[in-house]
Amino acid sequence: MNKKEIKNIPNHIVVVPDGNRRWAKKRGLSPWEGHLEGARNTEKLVEAAFDMDIKCFSLWGSSWANLTERPKAEVKALVKIYERYFRKLIKNKKIYQNGARVNIIGRWREVLPEKCARAADDLIKATKDHSERLLNIFIAYNGTDEMLAAIKDIVKEGRENKGLKITGALLKKHLWSGDLPLVDFLIRTGSGDDPHNSAGFMMWGCANSQLYFAKEFYPDFDEKKFTAAVNDFAKRQRRYGK
Repeated sequence: MNKKEIKNIPNHIVVVPDGNRRWAKKRGLSPWEGHLEGARNTEKLVEAAFDMDIKCFSLWGSSWANLTERPKAEVKALVKIYERYFRKLIKNKKIYQNGARVNIIGRWREVLPEKCARAADDLIKATKDHSERLLNIFIAYNGTDEMLAAIKDIVKEGRENKGLKITGALLKKHLWSGDLPLVDFLIRTGSGDDPHNSAGFMMWGCANSQLYFAKEFYPDFDEKKFTAAVNDFAKRQRRYGK
């Protein structure tokens, strides 16, 4: 995909990759095989995002519940996929050619095993000086947790600074995702007849986002379908309530 082929490219796109397990079940496979196929698709979509010159690209890898409430065997396999993907990204030449800084956002340090967490840290360190674009992976993340953590931080700051003014800028500053630009376009796959933005994903950043619900399970939401979604955004007129 040539970036010149699409006008009005969103600055920040989020993909909520739902449907890995349903994709696997439909084919008589184990859930982890769906997650593995989803990871392979993620590589393709990240490359497509680079080709389209998207400056900020985010993916929701897992919620807190995904990593704490699902069967242990599935979680163990998912963690191995994360570790392998992080190590692969460190060696990915396109990450460096495109100057992409990788952020991993959420409560992942509380739940990922040491080996996987170390791979995540190594990836963050390897790309920390990059400034051309952002690649954000949300792991053990819930938007409700993020908002509650921000409010607690603000209350703590208010105790130390009695003249503190509560503003939108202050709230954003305390969010885990506070350094990211507001979301222009959120794509959720595997929606079927149940389109929704679960667990309040980036509820502040997505307040004025355009939404796109794809029926395809995530492993089937390939570069062509991703490009079609971005084209759909390009044709829309954003009114911001006016």
